[in-house]
Amino acid sequence: MSGKGQDEGGLRAQRTLWADPGWRRWVLASLFPRLGGAMMPFALLLVGEAALGSFASGAWMTSAYAVGAAVASPFRGRQMDRSPLPGALRTPLLMQALLCGAMALAGAARAPLPVLLLLSLLLGVVPAGLAGAYRALLPSLLSPHQMAPAFAIDAVLIEVAWMGGPPLVGALALVHPGLSLAAIGAGALVTLGANRWLPARAPPPSSTLPGDKVSLRPMLRGMPLLVYVSVVACGVSWGAVDTALPPRLVEMGSRAELWGGLSALLSVTSALGGLIHASLLRPASAARALWRALVFQALWGGLLLPTVWMNSFLGLGGWLAAAGLFLAPLVGLLTYLLQQSLPADRQAEGFALYGACWALGIGAGSALTALLLHHASARMALVPTGIVPLMTAVAVALMARALRPGRLRKDSEVAQTRDVGGEP
Repeated sequence: MSGKGQDEGGLRAQRTLWADPGWRRWVLASLFPRLGGAMMPFALLLVGEAALGSFASGAWMTSAYAVGAAVASPFRGRQMDRSPLPGALRTPLLMQALLCGAMALAGAARAPLPVLLLLSLLLGVVPAGLAGAYRALLPSLLSPHQMAPAFAIDAVLIEVAWMGGPPLVGALALVHPGLSLAAIGAGALVTLGANRWLPARAPPPSSTLPGDKVSLRPMLRGMPLLVYVSVVACGVSWGAVDTALPPRLVEMGSRAELWGGLSALLSVTSALGGLIHASLLRPASAARALWRALVFQALWGGLLLPTVWMNSFLGLGGWLAAAGLFLAPLVGLLTYLLQQSLPADRQAEGFALYGACWALGIGAGSALTALLLHHASARMALVPTGIVPLMTAVAVALMARALRPGRLRKDSEVAQTRDVGGEP
């Protein structure tokens, strides 16, 4: 098919998707959890700095939040797979709102670091699995041929949340850092109302793993394993960017709150890249989609490396914007590959593990920032942002070549079968 034909096919798929009322309701219901997730790391960083006078303390809080999400996500995802949706989301959303209020009060009272770390951990644990649950709802809302454009647009919607989230945190922090947490809590309550517009999804009638027991073994091989390894690396990179840039701005004589603007710029270019990628037809096989994702991952990391040597706000912004062009396309490909290679009755669990890998990476990246702020500088804390995704792209490429020859081909056949509405 010609390039023009591919563009027209992709645009037609997008128009069809947005004409679907079920998709529009899903986008609205998932909006505030996405926005809260985009706001939370920066909010905790600034709350920690305001309460204890140290960006390193805020980075440790961000790390604790991410670790809590990483540990809890697989268990919460399995629970979501075996529970009716979206009803199972009610309790975690209510608890998240309460914990946001508690953290805002603790920060205002300058509570000691152990208390703030505990609350940060709980803020990661309680809403864990929400993103996976929303993605698990998509097959009950959309037809099989709509899944590829849906996951491409899903990556763009994440970037839209990141366009608004960090700048909102920066603006609210000029009044008081705790206001960001209040906004996240309010968003969780709004989501409770929006969920009422989503159709109920009963647990799948049969399961490869009855009950609430979590077994990761079937997921940690073949295509899912390659996806999860790439996601951890992306999380490390983003965790380092998100926690090292604010102190780097201060180190350069600027204000930490300006990271909100830089983050929005990165998200704008990422969304632009995602929209361009969504307008193209997906690769013909899972193996080709994986190789494209690895190229995007290498470009993301390679374009972040020069930020280490930038000494101006404009220089940082230029390289972040360039790198952002490849982030949403990368995320869209990874989520699509994962959805195509997961059993139907383990979608929420698999996507919760995807979220756990992101959170694990963010926790590791935030911890690296805290250590490098203690022992080196904010400039050096930017080094992992580019090195980690670059090295991992090479490692995953080698892993893919080392897999049994039929493994990725089998995943490709499963993907193609699902696209025509059949069963794997």
